[in-house]
Amino acid sequence: MAKRGLEKYVTYPSIIPTGQEGTIPAKIAFPYRHLNYTFTIEIPRSLYDGAKLSGKTAHVPAGIQDAWLAGYYKAFSLDPCETQIYRLLLTQFRKIRDELSLNDDEYLELITAYVQSLPYDINKLSSIEIAPRFPVETIVDGTGICSDKSLLLAGLLSHEGYAVSILQFARENHLTVGLPSPPGFDFAGCGQSVIETTAILYIGQPAAEYSSAAARPKVFPIGHGTKRYGCIREVARILSELTSLNEQLSDSGTLTREITRLQTKMNALKETLIASRDQLPVLHAAGKTEEYEDLRLIHNKNVERLNKMLDSYNKLVVEYQRLAVLAEFIQHNRLDRPAVSRKLRTSEE
Repeated sequence: MAKRGLEKYVTYPSIIPTGQEGTIPAKIAFPYRHLNYTFTIEIPRSLYDGAKLSGKTAHVPAGIQDAWLAGYYKAFSLDPCETQIYRLLLTQFRKIRDELSLNDDEYLELITAYVQSLPYDINKLSSIEIAPRFPVETIVDGTGICSDKSLLLAGLLSHEGYAVSILQFARENHLTVGLPSPPGFDFAGCGQSVIETTAILYIGQPAAEYSSAAARPKVFPIGHGTKRYGCIREVARILSELTSLNEQLSDSGTLTREITRLQTKMNALKETLIASRDQLPVLHAAGKTEEYEDLRLIHNKNVERLNKMLDSYNKLVVEYQRLAVLAEFIQHNRLDRPAVSRKLRTSEE
């Protein structure tokens, strides 16, 4: 069959299986919502060894610039030899999907949870050779850097019909996965929501190190899927609420400053009350009735002021604790978006 497009000029990486017999057990373990899932799939050793030994570079003629990268990322995510591996893994994911009656958005979150939970490969990051792993390698090795994990997730989602892309942040030397998003809910106007693979984050939540990046990432579509993530607006609301909570609860936040301001005023008023409390018996013993009565009235008014201030202070502390619990819930339930949304709705009632 004749080659089309850049394939006529660029030689992309591909897996050449070896003749090695047998299989390698790959243990799959990951959390989703409030459960932990574990199962094992058997990977043909010939495929894994072939992926390890296959070249990872592309031979690119001069003048093509970045156009070849789309085919390069596809070569890893969609190598035909990996189809059987995706089938093995996705069969298990589909069982979980059916058991939990997950819709397409929740199923995407399930698959993403698996890839995000794979440990980050610190050793590879510090090595000289950081060419991407083929997804079959990442599955067996059980670890990876941003490129390894993103190419694996892109391959899995592509095989399940999602309109997935690879997002390349050239300046940050970072890869993520992207899904089409409506204007205003995409990252830096690139038309895509970010799926970070190196940490457990909400879909659409970029990692902190590039969340304010000025440059748009380059978008390289993977596969021909059409499914999209329908909950990006819901996630945007969750993230907006979390940002607001963190701003209020930070050391310089509005709620924290108000609590500190009120506490300072109460401490000053307490010192005034101590002084007047000590002075009252002295005035009484000296027979200074008029001065005594004046100070007594002031002292009692200050006691009332302190009680009101203390009541306000306690309400602020209760509100602070409520918001802190809510922020912690949002942060620690990133794998259960529906539960977080329900929590937010309840907190508004």
